[in-house]
Amino acid sequence: MIVGHGLDDEIAELFKVARQFFDLPQQEKERVPRIDHYGYVPHAGQAIDTARQSQNTEFIDMGLGDEVRLPDVAGFAQTVRNYQRAALDVGADLLRLLATGLGAPADFFAAQMSNPQCRLRFLHYVPLPVSADGSPPVPTKPHTDYGAVTILATDGVPGLEVKPVGGDWTPVEAPAGSLVVNLGDMLARWTNDVYRSTPHRVVGSPERHRFSVPFFVNPDPDTVVKCIPACVTPDRPCRYQPVTAGEFLASRIDGSAEPYIDADDFTEVLS
Repeated sequence: MIVGHGLDDEIAELFKVARQFFDLPQQEKERVPRIDHYGYVPHAGQAIDTARQSQNTEFIDMGLGDEVRLPDVAGFAQTVRNYQRAALDVGADLLRLLATGLGAPADFFAAQMSNPQCRLRFLHYVPLPVSADGSPPVPTKPHTDYGAVTILATDGVPGLEVKPVGGDWTPVEAPAGSLVVNLGDMLARWTNDVYRSTPHRVVGSPERHRFSVPFFVNPDPDTVVKCIPACVTPDRPCRYQPVTAGEFLASRIDGSAEPYIDADDFTEVLS
């Protein structure tokens, strides 16, 4: 978790415009299209266009360019672009630290970010009823993120849980305005699991609304992701075949399996 990051104003404005968007009439929200995994997805309970509904949340995905028309909310586009620029700087610092920790050149990852495939998501977790057995709802099932790193801005409402290697699900205490960092599947491939993906989920509430803003930091689509030599030893042979970042992200986005959730059980090289 990162605090003292200097992005307090940007994050405050980000959540302000996110709430303004989600407060719009449903018809207005659904004027934002859904194209190539960018744009708006409504919650099933309010969806007009049921072809693109989500069962447990509503969200909007935005890239760094003009992938989809942004909502017509005062200050929305400028706030999004300001935050994306600031978050990219944070991501570059994180990638330098991660590279240095491997003994690789400090710019090893950052050098692959001239045309990054980054995605900003506004997420609204609506109140959900408890399960039939009385347990709290789990609107976001256990999963790992697909890319290199995820920088998650939080509103302070609890719900996020992570599962350490060999451990149990553990709540993340993240105050409003803090940034939570998750490592993703692509980084796991790149580092031959020296850096592991972060399994996480969200436990919901029947009373509370929750908002979060993940920023998915991914390299250029033509970057070849292959085991870094420093992460390969006789005791740790390379477990992954080379793949371009674009191909890998497409396979994970379009797939339904979560192969890294049970990564401790892997016994063979993955393709």
